[in-house]
Amino acid sequence: MSGDGWGKSGWTPEPEYASDREDILSEFYLRALSEAVAYDRITGFFASSALALYWEALPEFMDRGGKIRILCSPRITEKDAQGIERGYEARDDNSLTAVLRAEFDALLATDQLRKPALALAALISERLLDIRLARVASASLDDRRMFHDKVGLFTDADGQRIGFRGSLNETRFGIASNGNVESFDAWTSWTGRNDSIRVQRSTERFEKLWAGKSDGVEVLALPAPFRHWLETQADGVDWRELAAEITVGTEPDLVIRTAPDGRPLREQQIAGLNEWERQGKRGILAHATGSGKTVTGITAIVGHEGPALVVAPSRLVARQWKEQIEDTGRRVHLCGDGESAWKTRLHNWLTQPASERVVVALAPTAAQRPFVNQASRAKDLLFVGDEVHRLGAASYQKILEIDAAARLGLSATPERAGDPEGTSAILDYFGGVIHRYTLRDALKAGALCNYLYYPQLVRLSPQEQEQWDELSKKIGRLVAQSHNSPGGATSSQRERIRTLTMQRARIAKKAAGKTPLARSVVTKSYKPGQRWLVYCDDKGQMQDIADSLRTAGIDAYEYFSDMPGDKVATLRHFDENGGVIVSIKCLDEGVDIPNADHALILASSRNPREFIQRRGRVLRKVEGKSLATVYDAILQPETLEEASGMSLLQGELARAGNFARDALNSDARDPLERLVVGLGGDLEALYKFLGSGEEADN
Repeated sequence: MSGDGWGKSGWTPEPEYASDREDILSEFYLRALSEAVAYDRITGFFASSALALYWEALPEFMDRGGKIRILCSPRITEKDAQGIERGYEARDDNSLTAVLRAEFDALLATDQLRKPALALAALISERLLDIRLARVASASLDDRRMFHDKVGLFTDADGQRIGFRGSLNETRFGIASNGNVESFDAWTSWTGRNDSIRVQRSTERFEKLWAGKSDGVEVLALPAPFRHWLETQADGVDWRELAAEITVGTEPDLVIRTAPDGRPLREQQIAGLNEWERQGKRGILAHATGSGKTVTGITAIVGHEGPALVVAPSRLVARQWKEQIEDTGRRVHLCGDGESAWKTRLHNWLTQPASERVVVALAPTAAQRPFVNQASRAKDLLFVGDEVHRLGAASYQKILEIDAAARLGLSATPERAGDPEGTSAILDYFGGVIHRYTLRDALKAGALCNYLYYPQLVRLSPQEQEQWDELSKKIGRLVAQSHNSPGGATSSQRERIRTLTMQRARIAKKAAGKTPLARSVVTKSYKPGQRWLVYCDDKGQMQDIADSLRTAGIDAYEYFSDMPGDKVATLRHFDENGGVIVSIKCLDEGVDIPNADHALILASSRNPREFIQRRGRVLRKVEGKSLATVYDAILQPETLEEASGMSLLQGELARAGNFARDALNSDARDPLERLVVGLGGDLEALYKFLGSGEEADN
C-alpha cells in the first residue's frame, strides 16, 4: 500500500455527503469509480437503473480489471418469500428463479430500461458483476424484517480503500441528483486510525457476509437456471456499446420511470404521472384494477417536496399503504383503525418534510371536521385519494374541503353510478380524469391475465317473480306520472322510485336459486389447489353458500369486514393452500390477492364499478398464472312480454355483455343468445346491446 490519497489523483472524499447539498453522483460515486479496481456494495435494494447513472465510468473501470460485487435483498411478495423459505439453501431454487425472471422480464419490456437490463445481463454473464441475495435468517413474514444494511467499499490499484455508510440504496432514486434526499458518511484507509479501523472492519464484515458465514443472515448466489437464462438474454450483447448509447442518449424522465424501490414503472404509470405533472399535480388516474395504482401513488409521494396525506377506503387497504410506504424509508402515521393520536398531532405530522413522514387515514376519520381543519393548514400538501369514487358519497364529501396544493385521485372507476352530484364533486376537486387505462388496455398489454367467461342462468322463484313484477308495476306507474307532470318528477316521486328500484334489485341479488347454483358450479368445477372467490350480496347469503359448500366437502371459508378472527391469516391460508373464499363487498377494493384464479359472481350488480372491480380482482397477474375463469349468475325472466321481464334482462345483460366482450372464449355469449331466442327476443337487438357493454336506463 502506498500514497496518501485515492489512486493517482490523491483525492480524499469529504467525511459526509448529503444530496440536498452535494451532487453525490458526480462528487463521490464517479470520482471513486474513476480509479477503483473493485466495488463491493451491501444494499437493501439494487436496480439496474443505478448502473445507468455511472455507465461512463464502467468501461475504464473494467479495463483496469475492475469487479463489482453486490449483496442485496430480493424484492419478493409474501408468497415468493414462503416458497424461498422452504428451499432457500438450494442454489437451483425454482421459486427464486421464477421471481427473478419475472422482474428481469419487466425490465426488458420497458423501453427506457431495456438497454440497461441487457447490459446488466452481459456484465453478470461475463462475471464482471456478481450479485448475491441476503435475508434475515428465520425471519417471519409477519414482522417484515429484511436485510437492509447499506455499506459500500471502493478499492484502488494500491490497495487503498474508501468506505461509506448511509441511507441510500443502490437505485436511481438513491443516487441520482434529482432522486431521494439521502446522506452518508465516508471514511478512508489513509486518513487516521479510526477511519482505517472502520475500513478494515467493513471489509472483513463484507467478506464474511459474502461467504455466508455471518450469524443471522442467509446468503444465496443467483440460482444456476437464472444465470443460464441471463446468458441467453446476453448472447451477442456488447455491454460497452450499450453503455456508450445509454451515456449519449439523454432520458430526462427516467427518475419518474422507476418506482422508489428501483423497479421499472409500467407505461400507463409513466404516462399517468407525466400527465399529472403537466396538469400542475392535479387530476384523477382512472387505471384498471391490477395496474399498480398504489405504486403510482407512492412514486408521486416520493417525488413531492411537501407533506403527503393518503386517504384509504378501509383499514386493510390503509395498512397496505402504510407497509409499502414504510418500505421507502418513510415514517407513516396511521389515522383511524384505533389510532387517535392525530387529534392532537396531525398538524405537526403534516408540517414535517415528505421525506420523513406520511399520513395515511381511513376515509371515515378523514371526514371528521377536526381532521379536515388540521389538514387544510398544511403547506404544499399532496393529497392522494385511493378508490377516489368513495369520496363522492355524502358522508365523505367533507374530505374534499381539504385545501391541498397537489391532488391525485386513483380509481378504476371514478364516476359514481347513479350519483351525478357525487361524481361532479370528485371531478371538480381533483381536476377531472386526466388519464385512463381500462381493463381492456391492461389485457392487451399483458398487465392482466386473460380470462374465460361462463354465464350461469338462474330463475327467480315464483314468489320472487311475483314480487319483482309487482314492484315493476309500481315503478312504471310512478315514472309515467312523473313524465305526465308539467314540472317533471317531484323530489318525493324520485325518492319513491329510487326506494322501489332498490327493493326490486334486492330481489335479484338475494334470489334463492343462487345458493344451489353456487354449490353446483363449485362442486363440478373446483379442483384442490385452485383459489376461488365467491361474491355474495349479504351475510345471510354468504353463510348459506359457505355452509352448503362445506357440506359438499369443499374447503370454504367466509371473509367479511367485521369477521371474527384474523383476516390476514385467512388470506394467507387461502394463498398458500387454495380453497374457496365466500365474501361480500369488502374484497372489492384494494385487497391484494393476485393468486385467485376463479371467481363466481352471485351478487348481481348494475353498478359498473362493482362488477369491473370484481372481475379485475381475479385477473391480477402473478408468476405461474396465465388464465382466470369467471362464472356469473345471470337471472333470466319468465317472459319478455312484460316490461318487468325486460328490465330484469337488460340489467343482467349490461354486465354480461361487458364481461363477454373481452373474454378469451368465443362461446361466452352462447347462453345469452339461447336465452333471448328462447324468450322470443330479437338477436340483432341483443348484439347491439351486448356490443355496447353498457347499461341501459330503466
